[in-house]
Amino acid sequence: MRVIIISSDGYLDKRIQRILKQSGINGDIKNKLTRNMLNLYDYIVFSYKNKIPNLPKLIESIVLERKMLVIYINNKTSIGSFYNILNDMYFIMLNEMSLEIELPITLKTTTKYIKRITQLQIENTDLSIRLTTLKLTNKAKRILIKKGLSEDESHQFIQKKAMDLRITKRKLVNLIIENKIDI
Repeated sequence: MRVIIISSDGYLDKRIQRILKQSGINGDIKNKLTRNMLNLYDYIVFSYKNKIPNLPKLIESIVLERKMLVIYINNKTSIGSFYNILNDMYFIMLNEMSLEIELPITLKTTTKYIKRITQLQIENTDLSIRLTTLKLTNKAKRILIKKGLSEDESHQFIQKKAMDLRITKRKLVNLIIENKIDI
């Protein structure tokens, strides 16, 4: 787990680094953020003490890129200009007063959950593709049934024709639906 702390030139940076070190996590303090850092680190920590122009917009753009988790340390309970991303899983706002407790727990639990959510998103995409293929296959079968084949014959035709033409079943059923395959 790699964490970057964007420097605010104060005690808070060293405090965050100390908390991370006590938890066995290496935190690097950097004075400025570069595009390359987004690919090198897993987490980025900002605080209300950062003197970065348009910080809320910068944080929002990083969160929306979905490359790394953003932790924002605040000394108030107000959400202010972060209301757009407050419920996003890539954005966490922590209170400075409870930092010693919340920061290590947050880092350890979010890593696990983000990995699981990413796996579920991949599974969801795969299942969505399979469902679309199934729907298209059923539509192609209905077309073949209207042309005189039984359901079993339609199924066998689709499988055999896809193998004969060396194309995917999805491409073949699309060709059948577009009426570009002779029976």
